[in-house]
Amino acid sequence: MTRGGTADSPVSSRAPAREEQAAPHEGWRRALHAASAALGLLALELPGYGGTLALGVLATVALGLEVARHTIPAVHRAIAAIGRAVFRPGESRGISGPTALACGYFATWWLSDAHAAAAAIVVSGLADPAAALVGRRWGRPGGKSLAGSVACGGVAAVVLLAAGRPPVTALVGAVVAALAERAPWRGADNLLVPLAVGGVLTILDPR
Repeated sequence: MTRGGTADSPVSSRAPAREEQAAPHEGWRRALHAASAALGLLALELPGYGGTLALGVLATVALGLEVARHTIPAVHRAIAAIGRAVFRPGESRGISGPTALACGYFATWWLSDAHAAAAAIVVSGLADPAAALVGRRWGRPGGKSLAGSVACGGVAAVVLLAAGRPPVTALVGAVVAALAERAPWRGADNLLVPLAVGGVLTILDPR
């Protein structure tokens, strides 16, 4: 979405080009985000502290790569070339969405009980891509939309019900997920959705 300038200004002419350049990669990004839901189930199956260790290593590696790509030009170029299918143009600065997601998963696993964290990770992995897909198709361009939030909440409710959570807990978790997904800061939903859902499940339906 362009802001400011006239139709033929440099600002308005460059922004659509960036959006068109990023659009082909959004499908890959959403697919990988959805695939990350499996991390919750895999972590739950690992014995002992295996889940904590696996998700902790993932978050540590992601943060290490973030530091390296911002401080070492060669690493920055390599990651930009390899990760162009999942990185958005605006993520050349700051923490990328995938790194925020890895940190969100680990923090959720650390702070919530295992079953709540696993369910929250599955919710985050599936609900956010659904919100993006529906929001892009039926919502307003350039920001969060009501349609996307409804999709996020709907997917969250289905996941939680399928996980055997009581209807009331599933409903509260779905509403909380939808609200967290609407966070206006870039990448914040990757942190907030799993943390919020994990907190709800730990409080309302501990196991």
